[in-house]
Amino acid sequence: MRIIHVLHSHGYGGAENHVVILMRGQIARGHDVMFVGPLDSWLGKACQEHGIPATHLRMSGLYDVFSHLKLWRLVRSWKADVVHGHLIRASYYVGHAAHLHKRPLAICSAHTTSAVKHMQRCRHILAASKAIQNNLIKHGYREDETSVVYTGVHDSPVQDRAALRRELGIADDVIAVAHAGRFVADKDQAAMVKAMGLMDHPKVQLFMIGANDGAYGDSVRQLPQDPARVHYLGFRSDVQRILQAFDVYIQPSLREGLPLAVSEAFVARLPVIASRIGGMPEVVLHEQTGLLVPPNDPPALAAAISRLAHDRALAQRLAEAGRQLYDEQLRADTMVDKALAIYERCLPKA
Repeated sequence: MRIIHVLHSHGYGGAENHVVILMRGQIARGHDVMFVGPLDSWLGKACQEHGIPATHLRMSGLYDVFSHLKLWRLVRSWKADVVHGHLIRASYYVGHAAHLHKRPLAICSAHTTSAVKHMQRCRHILAASKAIQNNLIKHGYREDETSVVYTGVHDSPVQDRAALRRELGIADDVIAVAHAGRFVADKDQAAMVKAMGLMDHPKVQLFMIGANDGAYGDSVRQLPQDPARVHYLGFRSDVQRILQAFDVYIQPSLREGLPLAVSEAFVARLPVIASRIGGMPEVVLHEQTGLLVPPNDPPALAAAISRLAHDRALAQRLAEAGRQLYDEQLRADTMVDKALAIYERCLPKA
Protein backbone atom coordinates (compact mmCIF):
# COMPACT_ATOMS: atom_id res chain seq x y z
CA MET A 1 0.00 0.00 0.00
CA ARG A 2 0.93 3.65 -0.46
CA ILE A 3 0.19 5.47 2.80
CA ILE A 4 0.34 9.17 3.68
CA HIS A 5 0.31 10.21 7.34
CA VAL A 6 -0.73 13.78 8.16
CA LEU A 7 -0.23 15.63 11.44
CA HIS A 8 -0.02 19.32 12.26
CA SER A 9 2.52 19.73 15.05
CA HIS A 10 5.58 21.77 15.87
CA GLY A 11 6.16 20.10 19.25
CA TYR A 12 6.90 16.73 20.76
CA GLY A 13 4.56 14.38 22.58
CA GLY A 14 2.74 11.08 22.47
CA ALA A 15 0.91 11.69 19.18
CA GLU A 16 4.12 12.66 17.39
CA ASN A 17 5.98 9.63 18.70
CA HIS A 18 3.02 7.42 17.80
CA VAL A 19 3.11 8.58 14.17
CA VAL A 20 6.83 7.85 13.84
CA ILE A 21 6.43 4.36 15.33
CA LEU A 22 3.50 3.65 12.99
CA MET A 23 5.31 4.91 9.88
CA ARG A 24 8.51 2.99 10.64
CA GLY A 25 6.53 -0.19 11.26
CA GLN A 26 4.64 0.15 8.00
CA ILE A 27 7.83 0.79 6.05
CA ALA A 28 9.41 -2.30 7.66
CA ARG A 29 6.49 -4.33 6.30
CA GLY A 30 7.17 -3.21 2.74
CA HIS A 31 4.67 -0.35 2.35
CA ASP A 32 5.44 3.03 0.77
CA VAL A 33 4.96 5.73 3.39
CA MET A 34 5.12 9.52 3.34
CA PHE A 35 4.68 12.10 6.12
CA VAL A 36 2.89 15.37 5.38
CA GLY A 37 2.90 18.28 7.84
CA PRO A 38 5.12 21.11 9.11
CA LEU A 39 8.73 20.03 8.60
CA ASP A 40 10.18 22.80 10.80
CA SER A 41 9.36 20.54 13.74
CA TRP A 42 10.40 17.54 15.80
CA LEU A 43 8.51 15.33 13.34
CA GLY A 44 10.36 16.85 10.39
CA LYS A 45 13.69 16.04 12.05
CA ALA A 46 12.51 12.54 12.96
CA CYS A 47 11.54 11.83 9.34
CA GLN A 48 14.96 13.00 8.19
CA GLU A 49 16.68 10.84 10.82
CA HIS A 50 14.75 7.70 9.85
CA GLY A 51 14.76 8.26 6.11
CA ILE A 52 10.99 8.75 5.82
CA PRO A 53 9.90 10.78 2.77
CA ALA A 54 8.19 13.99 3.90
CA THR A 55 6.38 16.95 2.34
CA HIS A 56 5.88 20.28 4.06
CA LEU A 57 2.27 21.37 4.62
CA ARG A 58 1.64 24.38 6.85
CA MET A 59 -2.11 23.83 7.63
CA SER A 60 -2.69 27.29 9.11
CA GLY A 61 -5.94 26.62 10.95
CA LEU A 62 -8.77 24.52 9.56
CA TYR A 63 -9.45 26.64 6.48
CA ASP A 64 -6.06 27.11 4.83
CA VAL A 65 -7.23 26.84 1.20
CA PHE A 66 -3.66 26.59 -0.15
CA SER A 67 -2.88 23.65 2.15
CA HIS A 68 -6.17 21.90 1.36
CA LEU A 69 -5.47 22.16 -2.37
CA LYS A 70 -1.85 21.05 -1.98
CA LEU A 71 -2.85 17.94 -0.03
CA TRP A 72 -5.67 17.15 -2.48
CA ARG A 73 -3.20 17.27 -5.39
CA LEU A 74 -0.52 15.34 -3.53
CA VAL A 75 -2.66 12.33 -2.61
CA ARG A 76 -3.64 11.97 -6.27
CA SER A 77 -0.27 12.58 -7.90
CA TRP A 78 1.41 10.20 -5.43
CA LYS A 79 -1.40 7.66 -6.02
CA ALA A 80 -2.00 7.14 -2.31
CA ASP A 81 -4.16 4.24 -1.19
CA VAL A 82 -4.62 5.53 2.37
CA VAL A 83 -4.41 9.02 3.84
CA HIS A 84 -4.25 8.82 7.64
CA GLY A 85 -4.82 11.98 9.70
CA HIS A 86 -3.80 12.32 13.34
CA LEU A 87 -5.52 14.72 15.76
CA ILE A 88 -8.33 17.07 14.84
CA ARG A 89 -6.75 19.44 12.33
CA ALA A 90 -5.13 16.75 10.20
CA SER A 91 -8.30 14.66 10.33
CA TYR A 92 -10.23 17.58 8.87
CA TYR A 93 -7.73 18.01 6.02
CA VAL A 94 -7.60 14.29 5.29
CA GLY A 95 -11.39 14.05 5.29
CA HIS A 96 -11.64 16.77 2.66
CA ALA A 97 -8.78 15.36 0.56
CA ALA A 98 -10.36 11.91 0.22
CA HIS A 99 -14.05 12.39 1.04
CA LEU A 100 -16.41 10.07 -0.86
CA HIS A 101 -13.52 8.40 -2.66
CA LYS A 102 -13.03 4.65 -2.44
CA ARG A 103 -9.33 5.25 -3.06
CA PRO A 104 -7.56 7.09 -1.51
CA LEU A 105 -9.13 6.01 1.75
CA ALA A 106 -9.50 8.64 4.49
CA ILE A 107 -8.59 7.27 7.93
CA CYS A 108 -8.07 9.28 11.11
CA SER A 109 -6.88 8.67 14.67
CA ALA A 110 -8.50 10.10 17.80
CA HIS A 111 -5.90 10.33 20.57
CA THR A 112 -7.92 12.08 23.30
CA THR A 113 -11.37 11.91 24.86
CA SER A 114 -11.99 15.51 23.73
CA ALA A 115 -11.70 14.54 20.04
CA VAL A 116 -15.25 14.65 18.67
CA LYS A 117 -15.28 17.22 15.83
CA HIS A 118 -14.17 17.32 12.20
CA MET A 119 -13.78 13.57 11.63
CA GLN A 120 -17.12 12.92 9.96
CA ARG A 121 -15.64 12.82 6.44
CA CYS A 122 -13.18 10.05 7.29
CA ARG A 123 -14.17 6.49 6.44
CA HIS A 124 -12.91 5.02 9.70
CA ILE A 125 -11.60 6.31 13.04
CA LEU A 126 -8.90 4.60 15.07
CA ALA A 127 -9.50 5.32 18.75
CA ALA A 128 -6.50 5.04 21.08
CA SER A 129 -8.68 3.58 23.86
CA LYS A 130 -12.18 2.25 24.51
CA ALA A 131 -12.93 5.42 26.46
CA ILE A 132 -12.22 7.47 23.33
CA GLN A 133 -14.34 5.13 21.21
CA ASN A 134 -17.24 5.34 23.67
CA ASN A 135 -17.04 9.13 23.61
CA LEU A 136 -17.14 9.15 19.81
CA ILE A 137 -20.22 6.92 19.79
CA LYS A 138 -21.83 9.16 22.43
CA HIS A 139 -21.35 12.10 20.07
CA GLY A 140 -23.02 10.44 17.09
CA TYR A 141 -20.36 8.35 15.37
CA ARG A 142 -21.41 4.81 14.50
CA GLU A 143 -19.70 1.97 16.33
CA ASP A 144 -18.91 0.20 13.05
CA GLU A 145 -16.93 3.21 11.80
CA THR A 146 -14.62 3.17 14.83
CA SER A 147 -12.02 0.69 16.09
CA VAL A 148 -9.85 0.61 19.21
CA VAL A 149 -6.13 0.43 18.46
CA TYR A 150 -4.00 0.91 21.55
CA THR A 151 -0.89 3.01 21.10
CA GLY A 152 2.04 0.59 21.01
CA VAL A 153 5.68 1.20 21.83
CA HIS A 154 8.90 -0.62 21.06
CA ASP A 155 10.62 -2.81 23.60
CA SER A 156 13.77 -1.40 25.16
CA PRO A 157 17.10 -3.17 25.75
CA VAL A 158 17.82 -3.93 29.39
CA GLN A 159 20.04 -1.21 30.85
CA ASP A 160 22.59 -1.22 33.64
CA ARG A 161 20.30 0.12 36.36
CA ALA A 162 23.11 1.07 38.74
CA ALA A 163 24.91 2.99 35.99
CA LEU A 164 21.70 4.80 35.03
CA ARG A 165 21.10 5.85 38.64
CA ARG A 166 24.67 7.17 38.91
CA GLU A 167 24.13 9.10 35.66
CA LEU A 168 20.96 10.70 37.03
CA GLY A 169 22.31 11.23 40.54
CA ILE A 170 19.90 8.82 42.25
CA ALA A 171 21.27 7.28 45.44
CA ASP A 172 21.01 3.51 45.91
CA ASP A 173 18.58 3.77 48.85
CA VAL A 174 16.20 6.28 47.21
CA ILE A 175 12.71 5.21 46.09
CA ALA A 176 12.73 7.11 42.80
CA VAL A 177 9.32 8.10 41.42
CA ALA A 178 9.21 9.11 37.75
CA HIS A 179 6.82 11.06 35.57
CA ALA A 180 7.33 11.92 31.88
CA GLY A 181 5.25 14.44 29.98
CA ARG A 182 4.81 17.99 28.80
CA PHE A 183 4.21 20.48 31.59
CA VAL A 184 0.57 21.32 30.91
CA ALA A 185 -2.36 21.59 33.29
CA ASP A 186 -3.94 18.33 32.07
CA LYS A 187 -0.87 16.35 33.21
CA ASP A 188 -1.26 17.89 36.70
CA GLN A 189 2.37 18.01 37.72
CA ALA A 190 1.17 20.34 40.47
CA ALA A 191 -0.58 17.42 42.18
CA MET A 192 2.69 15.45 42.08
CA VAL A 193 4.59 18.23 43.85
CA LYS A 194 1.85 18.62 46.45
CA ALA A 195 1.81 14.85 47.03
CA MET A 196 5.54 14.89 47.77
CA GLY A 197 4.87 17.35 50.58
CA LEU A 198 2.58 14.74 52.19
CA MET A 199 4.92 11.76 51.97
CA ASP A 200 5.68 9.75 55.11
CA HIS A 201 8.58 7.79 53.58
CA PRO A 202 11.87 9.67 54.00
CA LYS A 203 13.57 8.12 50.97
CA VAL A 204 10.95 8.88 48.28
CA GLN A 205 12.01 11.41 45.64
CA LEU A 206 10.16 12.66 42.54
CA PHE A 207 11.84 13.06 39.13
CA MET A 208 9.80 14.85 36.46
CA ILE A 209 10.91 14.50 32.85
CA GLY A 210 9.74 17.06 30.28
CA ALA A 211 10.24 20.61 29.09
CA ASN A 212 9.00 22.93 31.84
CA ASP A 213 9.78 26.39 30.47
CA GLY A 214 6.18 27.55 29.94
CA ALA A 215 3.80 29.40 32.22
CA TYR A 216 2.41 26.22 33.75
CA GLY A 217 5.92 24.88 34.37
CA ASP A 218 6.79 28.14 36.12
CA SER A 219 3.71 27.84 38.36
CA VAL A 220 4.65 24.27 39.32
CA ARG A 221 8.21 25.22 40.22
CA GLN A 222 6.90 28.04 42.41
CA LEU A 223 4.87 25.68 44.59
CA PRO A 224 6.29 24.94 48.08
CA GLN A 225 8.66 21.99 47.65
CA ASP A 226 11.85 20.46 48.96
CA PRO A 227 14.51 20.67 46.20
CA ALA A 228 16.16 17.60 47.70
CA ARG A 229 13.00 15.57 46.99
CA VAL A 230 11.59 17.14 43.80
CA HIS A 231 13.79 17.12 40.70
CA TYR A 232 13.24 18.56 37.20
CA LEU A 233 15.13 16.65 34.52
CA GLY A 234 13.90 18.75 31.59
CA PHE A 235 13.29 17.43 28.09
CA ARG A 236 14.91 14.06 27.39
CA SER A 237 14.91 12.24 24.06
CA ASP A 238 15.83 8.97 25.83
CA VAL A 239 12.88 8.58 28.22
CA GLN A 240 12.48 4.86 27.58
CA ARG A 241 16.16 4.24 28.30
CA ILE A 242 16.29 6.10 31.60
CA LEU A 243 12.95 4.82 32.97
CA GLN A 244 14.74 1.65 34.06
CA ALA A 245 16.54 3.74 36.71
CA PHE A 246 13.32 4.34 38.65
CA ASP A 247 11.12 2.43 41.09
CA VAL A 248 7.59 3.78 40.47
CA TYR A 249 5.89 5.62 37.61
CA ILE A 250 2.99 8.08 38.16
CA GLN A 251 0.46 9.52 35.70
CA PRO A 252 -2.12 11.47 37.76
CA SER A 253 -3.55 13.36 34.76
CA LEU A 254 -6.82 15.24 34.69
CA ARG A 255 -7.54 14.14 31.10
CA GLU A 256 -6.00 11.36 29.00
CA GLY A 257 -6.80 9.08 26.10
CA LEU A 258 -4.10 6.51 26.73
CA PRO A 259 -0.66 8.03 27.31
CA LEU A 260 2.27 6.43 25.57
CA ALA A 261 4.35 6.96 28.72
CA VAL A 262 2.31 4.38 30.65
CA SER A 263 3.19 1.75 28.05
CA GLU A 264 6.83 2.80 28.31
CA ALA A 265 6.66 2.36 32.08
CA PHE A 266 5.33 -1.17 31.62
CA VAL A 267 8.25 -1.90 29.27
CA ALA A 268 10.64 -0.73 32.01
CA ARG A 269 8.89 -2.99 34.55
CA LEU A 270 7.71 -0.15 36.75
CA PRO A 271 4.55 -0.29 38.88
CA VAL A 272 2.22 2.44 37.65
CA ILE A 273 0.00 4.80 39.62
CA ALA A 274 -2.55 6.60 37.46
CA SER A 275 -5.70 8.64 37.81
CA ARG A 276 -8.96 6.86 37.13
CA ILE A 277 -9.84 8.79 33.97
CA GLY A 278 -9.99 8.25 30.22
CA GLY A 279 -8.42 5.09 28.89
CA MET A 280 -5.97 4.56 31.73
CA PRO A 281 -8.16 2.11 33.71
CA GLU A 282 -8.17 -0.11 30.59
CA VAL A 283 -4.49 -0.95 31.08
CA VAL A 284 -3.70 0.21 34.63
CA LEU A 285 -5.87 -2.45 36.23
CA HIS A 286 -6.31 -1.58 39.91
CA GLU A 287 -4.35 -3.94 42.17
CA GLN A 288 -3.30 -5.98 39.09
CA THR A 289 -0.99 -3.91 36.85
CA GLY A 290 -0.99 -0.76 38.97
CA LEU A 291 -2.93 1.45 41.34
CA LEU A 292 -5.66 3.91 40.40
CA VAL A 293 -6.37 7.15 42.28
CA PRO A 294 -8.96 9.90 41.82
CA PRO A 295 -7.79 12.83 39.67
CA ASN A 296 -6.73 16.05 41.40
CA ASP A 297 -6.24 14.29 44.74
CA PRO A 298 -2.69 14.80 46.11
CA PRO A 299 -3.43 12.94 49.40
CA ALA A 300 -4.62 9.85 47.49
CA LEU A 301 -1.58 10.05 45.20
CA ALA A 302 0.74 10.37 48.20
CA ALA A 303 -0.91 7.38 49.87
CA ALA A 304 -0.48 5.22 46.74
CA ILE A 305 3.19 6.18 46.39
CA SER A 306 3.76 5.51 50.08
CA ARG A 307 2.09 2.11 49.78
CA LEU A 308 4.45 1.01 47.00
CA ALA A 309 7.46 2.51 48.77
CA HIS A 310 6.73 0.46 51.90
CA ASP A 311 5.53 -2.71 50.12
CA ARG A 312 8.23 -3.56 47.60
CA ALA A 313 6.78 -7.04 47.03
CA LEU A 314 3.51 -5.48 45.85
CA ALA A 315 5.44 -3.07 43.64
CA GLN A 316 7.29 -5.98 42.04
CA ARG A 317 4.10 -7.96 41.46
CA LEU A 318 2.37 -5.02 39.78
CA ALA A 319 5.45 -4.31 37.67
CA GLU A 320 5.66 -7.87 36.33
CA ALA A 321 1.93 -7.91 35.54
CA GLY A 322 2.26 -4.59 33.71
CA ARG A 323 5.10 -5.98 31.64
CA GLN A 324 2.96 -8.99 30.72
CA LEU A 325 0.08 -6.74 29.66
CA TYR A 326 2.51 -4.79 27.48
CA ASP A 327 3.67 -8.02 25.82
CA GLU A 328 0.08 -9.05 25.13
CA GLN A 329 -1.51 -5.75 24.05
CA LEU A 330 0.80 -2.76 23.81
CA ARG A 331 3.67 -3.75 21.55
CA ALA A 332 4.42 -1.54 18.55
CA ASP A 333 4.10 -4.53 16.21
CA THR A 334 0.58 -5.21 17.52
CA MET A 335 -0.46 -1.61 16.84
CA VAL A 336 1.04 -1.57 13.34
CA ASP A 337 -0.59 -4.87 12.37
CA LYS A 338 -4.01 -3.78 13.65
CA ALA A 339 -3.85 -0.47 11.78
CA LEU A 340 -2.86 -2.19 8.53
CA ALA A 341 -5.65 -4.75 8.95
CA ILE A 342 -8.18 -1.91 9.26
CA TYR A 343 -6.82 -0.26 6.11
CA GLU A 344 -7.18 -3.55 4.24
CA ARG A 345 -10.71 -4.08 5.51
CA CYS A 346 -11.85 -0.61 4.53
CA LEU A 347 -10.23 -0.48 1.09
CA PRO A 348 -12.36 -1.75 -1.79
CA LYS A 349 -11.39 -5.14 -3.15
CA ALA A 350 -9.57 -4.98 -6.46
